[in-house]
Amino acid sequence: MPIKELRLDLLPKFKNVDVRARLDIINKFLEGDWTTMLKGPGTEFAGFRPYNVFVDDASLIDWKATLRAGEVLIREFEATRSFQVFILLDVSDSMLFSSTEKLKCEYAAELAFSLCFAIPRSGETIGLGMFTNKLVSTILPAAGKQNFYRILGTLTDPKKYGGPKDFKRALRLTDALLKNKSVVIIISDFLGLEPGWGKYIQVLTQKYDLVGVMIRDPRDCVLPESAGQFLVQDPFSEEELLIDTHQYAKAYKKLGEDHERKVQNVFEKSKASFLSLRTDKPFYDPLLKFFKKRKKMTV
Repeated sequence: MPIKELRLDLLPKFKNVDVRARLDIINKFLEGDWTTMLKGPGTEFAGFRPYNVFVDDASLIDWKATLRAGEVLIREFEATRSFQVFILLDVSDSMLFSSTEKLKCEYAAELAFSLCFAIPRSGETIGLGMFTNKLVSTILPAAGKQNFYRILGTLTDPKKYGGPKDFKRALRLTDALLKNKSVVIIISDFLGLEPGWGKYIQVLTQKYDLVGVMIRDPRDCVLPESAGQFLVQDPFSEEELLIDTHQYAKAYKKLGEDHERKVQNVFEKSKASFLSLRTDKPFYDPLLKFFKKRKKMTV
């Protein structure tokens, strides 16, 4: 359950001059390079043609097609700029927590809306899925202002937030919705995940460019060492436990670090991208650094 009232009035925040300037920088950086930011220039198979020994790279020869045709053939590819971006946003109970000014879900909603601003308007379409133990809301990727304001209205609806989490089901439902050539950005705290969830990430990376963005509150990472005794509750099982923060602070910190490392390893071993953010720090600069790093790795 949330510890304070949800504040989801996003539009006024994006009228701030400093915020708009930061988003414009991200937008200009991504302009024309959104596809290469992930896995290189988008290409599609266009067909076969005879191999020209003087101009063609021998690595493009398709030997199976060559044997069938009786002549040396190479595969031809054509660049494609049309693709879709789908943001999958965790709005389950564990996201309704804060030890700072913003709930994790408020921070995540601002990030999702910022991406809608920052993704260039050059043919890309963007959609949104919000999940708990189901897809609470689904907006299929589309272009235009109408879709943009539909996403805004969905993100700012308090009724869409809260509930148990079923991460694997959310991934299965998302996979059924989308086509290939999609960029899927998962925004979550990645807490309370079911065993075997990493296999679903591995499957999805075979079809999509996948990006995991972990949203963490400071209390997800560390406990105050001298705060005394607290009664804490598991948001998934509702089990309560009385703890002494001084006694368990070091163990809690290590547990948090191990969990983040495990989630990051799942994404990286699946050849997907991963970014970790904290709600007590603005996401604009880390987001830009992340895109810059991805671009260098794909150039």
